[in-house]
Amino acid sequence: MHRNRWARRIAIGLILGFVLSIVAFFYGRYSTRRDGNERLVSVVAHLDETDPRWRLDDIEADRKSLNDDQNSALLVPRFKAALAQKEFMLVRSALTREGVFVGIPPNLVLDDEGVAAIDAAMQGYDAALAIARSFKDYPYGRTRFTITPDVIGILLPHLQWTQQVCCLLDAEAERLCRDGRPGAAVELVRAMLNAARSIDGEAFLISSQIRYWCDSTAVGRVERIFGLTSPKGGLAEVQAMLLAEADADCFWPAVRFERGALNLLFTNLQNGVLPPGFASVVSRSGAALTRPDSKDYVSEWVYSPHMPGDQATYLETVTRTLEVRKLPDHQQRAALKAVALPPKEPGSMYASLLTPRIYELHDTSLRTRAALRCAAAAVAAERFRLRNGRWPNALDEIPRDILVAVPLDPFNGQPLKYVRRADGVTIYSVGLNEQDDGGNVTKVPPTEVGVDIGFRLYDPAERGLAPIPRPALASERPNLDLEPDLDRAIEFGPAPREVKDR
Repeated sequence: MHRNRWARRIAIGLILGFVLSIVAFFYGRYSTRRDGNERLVSVVAHLDETDPRWRLDDIEADRKSLNDDQNSALLVPRFKAALAQKEFMLVRSALTREGVFVGIPPNLVLDDEGVAAIDAAMQGYDAALAIARSFKDYPYGRTRFTITPDVIGILLPHLQWTQQVCCLLDAEAERLCRDGRPGAAVELVRAMLNAARSIDGEAFLISSQIRYWCDSTAVGRVERIFGLTSPKGGLAEVQAMLLAEADADCFWPAVRFERGALNLLFTNLQNGVLPPGFASVVSRSGAALTRPDSKDYVSEWVYSPHMPGDQATYLETVTRTLEVRKLPDHQQRAALKAVALPPKEPGSMYASLLTPRIYELHDTSLRTRAALRCAAAAVAAERFRLRNGRWPNALDEIPRDILVAVPLDPFNGQPLKYVRRADGVTIYSVGLNEQDDGGNVTKVPPTEVGVDIGFRLYDPAERGLAPIPRPALASERPNLDLEPDLDRAIEFGPAPREVKDR
């Protein structure tokens, strides 16, 4: 009897312990969700007070509209159609995919292999090239897209084809330089910069990345035009466009847009708008293209009480990040580093996953801004040389009617630097290490220690020199391959300048 009584007591104790642990587990889930919701309500109330139109629908509604006959973005689907689904590829070898300009200094003409590669690549693209050229007359662009509940499924196929526009124009500009038509090549730079601007107002971080790529390609083309030839016409217009593009803010609006977009994603996950398992699939694979399995359903259920607090953490972090935009360019990097990232812990899994890319892309925005300003100052220096028969002794010697003011380096807030070389001059920014490395802009990538960001101008006698054996590695040209998932469907309006009675 005594043994049975103790056995019963132990059994009852185990049962009670099990019941209490279940109660504690579900109470913990309840209290975690309750506390997270309280934080989220407070964060949202603060945003509503300080930035009333921060939600995605409001941001999209606030985007300025353009008439179709002024909208360069509507040229992109026409360009794609003219390509007949054939991607333009400028490489020396389809096997290695090595770029034609790999290892070629700006003042050296292409070797026979490179020339042959360009001529072969350009065959069959006359119709697409005609459309690409027409971008020079369209300085503004807006793309229409549909916001999907999962946000990451918003369709953006035009980015890949905008990149293709710049690739085709870059190749054609090289041919024009070879044919002794530098003025026509300069015209194509205007088209390239306008192609970049066709993404204007499109507040996605990936869109800003493609715009930076197009800008960098245009800068590289200007440097090569001046390295091969001595153009005289259209320089003032290109200089103004380079400065305007450098001053365009396409990073911080994208951060604000992503905050609104991912807030919608969090909300739809919690409200059951998105299918079960969706969040776990995204966190595991980085995309919503994989079907969830049983582990995804379980992990999402386990994590669901943390979602409101995770959403609050994400909104708090990005909102603190957006405060940095009020500072001058050169103070933003340090201020961003001072913004604490969400810790990689169970309660902030998605916030810690989604926020670091903001910090990574900010450096890209500053690098691009520096390159554009260096290019604009270089065009001004070239205009000074054409007028006076010599290089300026310093950038501030350039008259105000050519260069109103020496552009500032976004990395230190000081005027861009200028150095005389044996074969020309270099205008440069101190770059990511924020140290003056004497205008060393030849190493790639520019993230290397001891490398500045800059633009080389050559003495007339040093332009268009004969080719030399190419290095086996290293590239002095941007080379960004877009992933295939950018090729998605999208709704487009009628073609520009084909709309009547508007």
